[in-house]
Amino acid sequence: MINSIKYPTVSSAQTIGNITLPNRIVFPAWQVNYANTDGTISDKLMRFYTDLADGGSGLIFTGAAVVSQECVAFDRVMRIDNDGCMPGLEHLFSEISMRGSIPGIQLIHYGRQAAKSVTGHDLLAPSAIPCPVMSGFDPAYRVKEMTLDDIRRVRNDFIDAARRAADCGAGVVEVHAAHGYLLNEFLSPYSNRRGDGYGGDPYNRARLITEIIGGIRDELDTAISVRVSGNEFVDGGLTPPDFEEIIPLFEDAGMDMLNVSAGVYESMERIVPPTSLGETPHISIAAELKNFATVPVCAVGSIFSLDMAESIISSGRSDLVAMGRAQVADPGMVKKSLAGDELEIRECVRCNGCTFWTTGDPEMYCSVNPKTGEVM
Repeated sequence: MINSIKYPTVSSAQTIGNITLPNRIVFPAWQVNYANTDGTISDKLMRFYTDLADGGSGLIFTGAAVVSQECVAFDRVMRIDNDGCMPGLEHLFSEISMRGSIPGIQLIHYGRQAAKSVTGHDLLAPSAIPCPVMSGFDPAYRVKEMTLDDIRRVRNDFIDAARRAADCGAGVVEVHAAHGYLLNEFLSPYSNRRGDGYGGDPYNRARLITEIIGGIRDELDTAISVRVSGNEFVDGGLTPPDFEEIIPLFEDAGMDMLNVSAGVYESMERIVPPTSLGETPHISIAAELKNFATVPVCAVGSIFSLDMAESIISSGRSDLVAMGRAQVADPGMVKKSLAGDELEIRECVRCNGCTFWTTGDPEMYCSVNPKTGEVM
């Protein structure tokens, strides 16, 4: 039984573009390193996402999936840079849909936040400014300022990846412009010092993203989400007021949903908030950006119960809520909560072991859910 009395807003439908979600709970894209070594969908990755769909999440963002061959930043990252990835994605999206959830996919280029020793390529960025974090880990680190030809190719890679995703059955494609990755690097004055039409004022810094959104919209009627870091928490970086000018640019280009996160690698604690930051530390950021948006806004960051989600959405601070660690700890937590079975939920303890790239582990794991991604 759906507990629509206790969670009337969370359990209500939400329209994004031409897609209607069954509820307001989102599973955010997460690099888990469960794919096959060629970036295709493994049995383990299939089980991970179908467990979430069985558990009742309304929208499931798979990925992050890389759009360009030179930015394969992990040995088992999901890929969508070639047609060989499509059969597995089609099967995955079909399985998610059959379980009543909407399948989405996040498209990413890692930019300067990668290791040349892994990618085998010089790292691309709007300006030749090293990432202070990654450059300290990788002796081979080298970042290259993108030429106009580089920009044109990467733009087309994002659009081609979106087409593949739509052909495979994705209901929503998300353009990853957050967390210090390539598109965030273009958007932010912290990392973009260009003097041409892709640098300088907010309009120019947003140009590559708006060209990607517009290119996807020209070809597809798939819903388009854009993920941003509403506050980078670095000196000279983006803060919420900057988005008063940026968000209308995205909307004019064709954005259907704004997904608000925070942080870059230099402020990693904001990407995956530890207990020291308390509960829901970034809701005020999402709420401020919502003032500038006409499309639905999704909030994220240390949201661990449907009680929290109901409070956030019903108070108008966001339209949707992304719950990552809570659903990794218990993929069934949405369905259990809506059925009134909260006492059966396996709760996240916020150890953040699931962020394997910060712990040196080979793949994502959960300390309270050892069956994460287990293949039966």
